Amino acid sequence: MSDSAWRLPFQGTNIAVLADCHIHQGRSQFPAALFPRLQGADLIVTLGNMGERAGLDQLERIAPVLGVCGHDDDEDLRTRRLHLVLGGAGYRIGCVFDAVTTGLAVTSDPFVESDNADVVCDRIFGGRVDILLHAGTHRPGEAPFGERGSALNPGSAVAPAEGASATFLRLKVTPEGCYGQIILVG
Repeated sequence: MSDSAWRLPFQGTNIAVLADCHIHQGRSQFPAALFPRLQGADLIVTLGNMGERAGLDQLERIAPVLGVCGHDDDEDLRTRRLHLVLGGAGYRIGCVFDAVTTGLAVTSDPFVESDNADVVCDRIFGGRVDILLHAGTHRPGEAPFGERGSALNPGSAVAPAEGASATFLRLKVTPEGCYGQIILVG
């Protein structure tokens, strides 16, 4: 079962989702155009490979930060988990860095759900999720997940894959639905 479940504080929660930013002093930094686009977020979820802790600190000036770790993350309480479940307004949102390594997908670019994703969801999330947030490709994407869910990848706001734009994901969780939109940074 997931080592962390987090209840969304209220209905109508706005979540900004970032991944694969690789923030390091003297190298990659968040583009200035990102910060105004993050305004209005109630929570910022990071999906790994965020780099140094200073990047999380910058994001936390906008909204609380919570997430999972990847391969390029400073040790930090906010992102120490391998799996995370967010719940609210009747929805369950599962967060991982690498959907292939966790066994949820056969490939992540493009995303193809594994045959035993239900079993893996039970093991790491304590049950099926409506939305799977995953990263590791530096390219935004959306694919079906389960009977009625979606697998969403925010891409990277700092280091997009070749041919991709700098992006992040915005989610709005309400009783009427959970709505996602890829946001261009530049």
